[in-house]
Amino acid sequence: MYLWKCWRDTRMVLFVSIGVAVIVMPTSVLVLGAGLLTDSGPMSVSSTLFLITSLMAIGLGALAASEQFGDKTIQFLYTKPRRRAYFVWVNWAVGCVELLFVALVDLLVGWFVLVRYGGNPVRIGLWELVSKQSIIGTLIYCLLLYCLTYSLTAILRKGIYGLGASIITISFLQAAAIVLRSRWQIHAPIPPEPIALLSPFVSKILWTTLALLFILGTQYVVERAEI
Repeated sequence: MYLWKCWRDTRMVLFVSIGVAVIVMPTSVLVLGAGLLTDSGPMSVSSTLFLITSLMAIGLGALAASEQFGDKTIQFLYTKPRRRAYFVWVNWAVGCVELLFVALVDLLVGWFVLVRYGGNPVRIGLWELVSKQSIIGTLIYCLLLYCLTYSLTAILRKGIYGLGASIITISFLQAAAIVLRSRWQIHAPIPPEPIALLSPFVSKILWTTLALLFILGTQYVVERAEI
């Protein structure tokens, strides 16, 4: 029952994101990847995937948490005979699956356009597209955006507050990293870049762990919040 409620509250964002992916991705590949060259075509797929999933991650995180932990519904949820952690993780998981589904649709549409209309004699494979354009890194970054926005919204109990706080936080961290690099030559990693001397694989695991820590922090706050 609660799964259905989570799906019902966020399905419009899912449908809109799928529609945007189906419309924008072919246009982006055909325009930005003029001629669908080996480099420009896959790069346009990667950049469009990043744009669509990033926007969906922020919007979905704010909507999913505000619908469940806003002032209008939080009293209803907290009186149910279940641990509050259940509502936090189930709601987060539904949004996470929706985010990954949109990313998959976006990727498949881009790959189909490359294969169908590409002018190169060698067709690019789906896994080759994923690995070559660091799409896994893009998904990890979007997961961080989603978890951060979800966490801030659930804690602040209002979608507009969580959305604003998330955008400000991300903007501040990225600006600080750029200033440190340009002024003091201090390399502060920006997700999903490798951390210090760690390998890309280990760094991706650490960034994913950080995303999950946001949800653990949300669980801690929600379980101790007063109705």
